Amino acid sequence: MIDGLDKKDANIDLYVNELLKNKNLISEYLDGLTFKHQVYVENCFKVLNIVSMNNPYFLYPHWDFFVNHMKSENNYHITEAIIIIANLTAVDQQKKFEIIFDEFFEKLKTDKTIVPIYLLKYSSRIVNHKPELEDRITNILLDIEQIHPGKQIELVKSAVIESFSEYFNESKNKEKIMDFVKKQLYSSSPKTKKTAKEFLDKYFEGK
Repeated sequence: MIDGLDKKDANIDLYVNELLKNKNLISEYLDGLTFKHQVYVENCFKVLNIVSMNNPYFLYPHWDFFVNHMKSENNYHITEAIIIIANLTAVDQQKKFEIIFDEFFEKLKTDKTIVPIYLLKYSSRIVNHKPELEDRITNILLDIEQIHPGKQIELVKSAVIESFSEYFNESKNKEKIMDFVKKQLYSSSPKTKKTAKEFLDKYFEGK
């Protein structure tokens, strides 16, 4: 266990800097993601998440670890993997994500809510890193009602809209996205209604 990282007030930036200076510490952080100490796990993830966003090449050699982490039965582990994999697509010149594309989006088929919401939100990051996948990803997001079997599907749609909002200007599917979002103005979920209105105010005001 990395000294001090089990504290709620741990200085995460300090640990990030230490990790970037010493690659040998990576294995300890990866192992830390599966510890039973919740605060320690969360802090290890915070460090790795920051590194994956700001220095993705540093973590890219450990891509397979996160793919395996995504196969866990623990929803928190799956969410960790989804977020970091999405971040690492920024430097995925070997097209490793394309290999796991179906496996990645298969996680939308759970009847739980948390994993699909995070996956949907971070889909926009993948689109922005890999615009050539926009059609495939957009079509999946548009089809969320047929893919996700959970009872909170109306709430889940809010994450779809949030994702669209992050890449709408560059999308080749603006009309389809607009139609989807407009329909959500009548959603039974107050959050989804609100998110749809915010999207339309942002992109379609005066149109």
